[in-house]
Amino acid sequence: MIRKLINPFRYIAGGYALAIGVVLIVLTSLIGFFSHTHFPDVISVKLGTDYTVGYYIIQSLLNWIVVSVLLFLVSIIFSKSKVRVIDVFGTQALARSPYLLAALVGFSDAMTRFGDYILYHLMNQGEPIQLSDGAIIIAICLIIFVVLMTIWLITLMYNAFKVSANLKEPISIFLFIGSLIAAIIISAFLNLHLIKFM
Repeated sequence: MIRKLINPFRYIAGGYALAIGVVLIVLTSLIGFFSHTHFPDVISVKLGTDYTVGYYIIQSLLNWIVVSVLLFLVSIIFSKSKVRVIDVFGTQALARSPYLLAALVGFSDAMTRFGDYILYHLMNQGEPIQLSDGAIIIAICLIIFVVLMTIWLITLMYNAFKVSANLKEPISIFLFIGSLIAAIIISAFLNLHLIKFM
C-alpha cells in the first residue's frame, strides 16, 4: 500500500494518468479558490489570497506544465530509452494529487492567525493578537500536515520522473533536483507576472 502511495506510476501512466491528474489539478484549484489557498510556484503553498477562480486554475496548470516541460527535456537528453511526452506529463499531473489535500487547510484560519501571532510577538509587526494553546496546537499540526504533503508531492514527482525517463540513480536524483530548482524559479517568475493579468 505504501509503495503504491509513493510510486503509483508502475501501475498507472500515459493517458490514464494524464486524465486523472488534470482533473485533480482543476479540482485542487477549485478547492483552493474557496479556501483561499494557492500555489505561487511548483511546491509552495500560500494562504489568505483572494483572486479569481481562473487565476487559481491557470496557476496550478502553469506549475504542472513548467515542471513537466523541464523534466521532459532532461529526459530526452539523458535517457537512452524512448521517452513519451504523455508519460512525463501524465505522471507529473498525477504527482500533484497531494496538494488536493493541502488546499483544504485554508478552510481553517489557524495558520494565518498563527502567522500574525508570530509577527506581532516576535517581530513587533501587525496588530495585537492572542491565541489559545488549542489554536496554536491546531496551527502547528496544519503546518506539519502541509510539510508532509509537500514531501509526498516531491517524492511522487521524483518517482514519476524516474519511471518515465527510465533513469537510474544517482543521475536521476541530480537531474531531478536541478530541474526542480529551475522549475521553482521559472514558475515563481511566471506566477508573479500572472497576477498582473488577472
